Amino acid sequence: MNQTSYQNIPPVFIVSSGRAGTTLLRGLLNGSNQIHIPPESDFITRVYPFYHNKQQFSDEDYKKIVKLFINTSEDNGWEMTEDYLLTCLKDQAPQTFTDINSTIYNAYLKQVGLDSQQWGIKRPVLIAGIDRIIRTFPEAKIVHVVRDGRDVFLSYKEIHRKDAVKFGPQGVVTNALYWIDGLRRIEEINDIDFYELRYEDLLSDPAPELKKLCVFLEIDYEKFITDESDETIIKNTALKTKDKLFIRKISEIKPTNTKKYLTKMSQLERFIYELIAAPYLMKYHYPIEFKIVTSPLLFPLRNFAYLGARLFNNWRYQRRDIETYNK
Repeated sequence: MNQTSYQNIPPVFIVSSGRAGTTLLRGLLNGSNQIHIPPESDFITRVYPFYHNKQQFSDEDYKKIVKLFINTSEDNGWEMTEDYLLTCLKDQAPQTFTDINSTIYNAYLKQVGLDSQQWGIKRPVLIAGIDRIIRTFPEAKIVHVVRDGRDVFLSYKEIHRKDAVKFGPQGVVTNALYWIDGLRRIEEINDIDFYELRYEDLLSDPAPELKKLCVFLEIDYEKFITDESDETIIKNTALKTKDKLFIRKISEIKPTNTKKYLTKMSQLERFIYELIAAPYLMKYHYPIEFKIVTSPLLFPLRNFAYLGARLFNNWRYQRRDIETYNK
């Protein structure tokens, strides 16, 4: 029996300012039987400066690209070997940066037996390179997941307190500025097909939120896997996180992971966060506790801080890209 191909639907990129539920959304979309999103990778944006204008690729280029992909993707290049990737690139002989990406992503789908589906890419930090994504894949669908920045702060705080591998900003000020910088990058894009989804809305009423998202992604909501006994569930919706295998099912999503800041942030931390982030908390309809922070007199000072955060992040991302390429 022939399998329906969904490779004609646009690829999707899921971005956020971090700790916003992108892994949850990835797990749900992987149950659509139409889009498959591998482990995280920011290969496309980190390698873009070095290859996006190149029109002819040699075998030596392919060898370098394979190493870069493995270094910028989880599970050592999604558990694809260097030999496998290099063989795929040599066989397909892609000669544009767009085709390089497509060849690698489709090679993964082939390896896991899902080559009838369309690929997607998920990594929060891609929010800083949306312009690069769109120049590479003009037809791509961008999904921006937003979460209350105060809960994002708590999530990063927990990582720095518990996890062996620590990442993300520390401190209430740097957290707020990082969260805002991502939102401002989204705010600045024009003529790009993107969809904003609040994490809190997905938790409180997942089915209608997913239905609206499916319309945007041009996929069929009715084709989502809901039967855990289906043998394809492990392949399509099971995600491996810290050596645990779990399944994302719409019926199991509960709205309990919200507004933790009310009890886990001190009053001073909440005030500082709102002092910095009030315009964007209000933009995304999150409640403000301290009304004084809404004063227009604070706008010039905030804009100065936002500009400083942008310059710092741009410098940091550029340095990271160069260091990755030179490894």
